Amino acid sequence: MNIESYNLDSLRELVRKLQIENAELKSILDKENIPYEIKDVFDDPIEESAEYDPDQGGRINNKYITDEMVVRFYSMFWGREDVFAKRGRNGGYFPQCDNRWR
Repeated sequence: MNIESYNLDSLRELVRKLQIENAELKSILDKENIPYEIKDVFDDPIEESAEYDPDQGGRINNKYITDEMVVRFYSMFWGREDVFAKRGRNGGYFPQCDNRWR
C-alpha cells in the first residue's frame, strides 16, 4: 500500500473502515469469551513514545558557511529572475514566468 498516493479524505475513510472492522472483530472475540488486550494508543503521552526526541535541536550540525561556499552554491542556480516556481492545487511546483502572456 502506497500511503502517499492517498488524499486526506480517502485516508479518513480507510481509518473509519478499519475502526468498524476492529469493532466487529472485538465483538466476535467477546461473544466467544476470548480475552484480548485493550489498549488505546491515544492514551499514551507523546513524550513516552520512542519516536519523540525532546532534544530535537541536538541533531542539528552547526557548520560554518564561508562566503566562498555561498558564491559557489548560488552560481549553480544562476538563472532568469522572471521565472519562479508556483505551487499547484494538488501539491508539486511548476515553473511560471512573469511575462507569460506578453
